[in-house]
Amino acid sequence: MWLPRFACPECLAEVLADGDEAVVCTACGGRFVRRCGVWRFLTAARAERLVPFVGQYRAVRQQEGRRVAAADYYRRLPTVPADDPHAGDWQVRRETYHHLLGHVLAAGPLPLHILDLGAGSGWLSHRLSALGHRAVAVDALDDDEDGLGAARFYETGFAAVQADFDALPFAPAQFDLVVFNGSLHYAPDMAETLERAHRMLAPGGALVVMDSPMFGADGDGSGMVGDSLRRFSAVYGISDAVQQGIGYVTFATLGSIAARLDLRPQFVPSRGPLGWRLRRNLARFRLRRAPAAFGLWVAR
Repeated sequence: MWLPRFACPECLAEVLADGDEAVVCTACGGRFVRRCGVWRFLTAARAERLVPFVGQYRAVRQQEGRRVAAADYYRRLPTVPADDPHAGDWQVRRETYHHLLGHVLAAGPLPLHILDLGAGSGWLSHRLSALGHRAVAVDALDDDEDGLGAARFYETGFAAVQADFDALPFAPAQFDLVVFNGSLHYAPDMAETLERAHRMLAPGGALVVMDSPMFGADGDGSGMVGDSLRRFSAVYGISDAVQQGIGYVTFATLGSIAARLDLRPQFVPSRGPLGWRLRRNLARFRLRRAPAAFGLWVAR
């Protein structure tokens, strides 16, 4: 299995192999191991800071029925049965995935080196690896269901790395694509996160944002976040909800960051199934705000 060139997530120094299942930082002496198929670069301090959010995230995903134990379910993603309770969401994800194939990957040679940030169960890394690319799935969650532990279900292997995407454990300039896979809206500082990801790109590489909720105006985005927090209280009984990051993305914010990085952005929307679109348009009038746009944002 292909592995990227690792670096210390805290001091960014070179690491050296310590046997087949560990690396050691040459500067601070930090030791990072591979356990249960996942490289563990999430430091104890960062894991501790994430505890409230991760606990809430797991609880909500459990109640929504998103934590699945069946191997076949993960192997088919982003395709799910028509009667799946989240079939509409996954149709959007599937549409965005095909945008990635057609608008980004089709023009490049094989194999591309791809960093999949916020990879969740690793479904995207699995698909890209099966196509011959060299993918690395990164997430803070290592759960056996709905996290990096689900990588054990896939027939095509790829590198799985538990880490904070604001402390990336990789040497710079080695990836052709850095993909935020439904995850950029969790970044506490979006500009810093994208600038850090940009340093991971090889010459000619691209930043990709997939399926983060995108808005034309901050007021609509903050309205969506407020609605979500109220739903956490009413539906899930979470009265003190933890908000990780701003919770949404605006086109203006992404555009200004791309300009600062000297990148040219493009957005390809994903429309979703008819029923999903109708419900969202009805919600526009009920909630008095624009619904989020989803799709593929790519900056080259």
